[in-house]
Amino acid sequence: MNRITTISPKAFTGLRQLLFLNLDNNSIKSLPVGVFKPLRALEMLVLDNNLLTTLETTVLDGLVNLQELYLRNNELETLPPDLLRSTPLLSQLALSGNKLKTLEGKLFAPLTDMKKLHLHDNPWHCDCHIRSLVQYLSQTQSSVSPSLRCVSPQQLHGKTISTLRDDQTVCPA
Repeated sequence: MNRITTISPKAFTGLRQLLFLNLDNNSIKSLPVGVFKPLRALEMLVLDNNLLTTLETTVLDGLVNLQELYLRNNELETLPPDLLRSTPLLSQLALSGNKLKTLEGKLFAPLTDMKKLHLHDNPWHCDCHIRSLVQYLSQTQSSVSPSLRCVSPQQLHGKTISTLRDDQTVCPA
């Protein structure tokens, strides 16, 4: 642990050959837009156990060779639907242990080689906004963390997300 709290926007300039970057177990709250752009060769990025609350749509721009992204145990509540658009080779994504209540299924659309997706230990809110994620999970060939369960609404508390039907995931009018 280095107790890093901020990263300069130019921190990785000149590191074009770097393959692995581990920034886990720090106190990083946000990432500057474009910070990873110089890391075109990067294959693995580990940001586990930080204090990240949000990620900008363009934060991963430039990471065209990224294969593994670890964002476990942060404070993430939402992810932009286009977050992964510039990481076509991503095959492992770990988002477990955050505060995610819903995710857009189209978030994963650019990832044709997804092998492992870790989504457990999030407080999933199973209303109409989770339908696209349920649909993605039913169609993907990748290994998804087992037993993703709804935390809310109350009538679906404890229900396994993969077994949800559209008529169960409703939003108040």
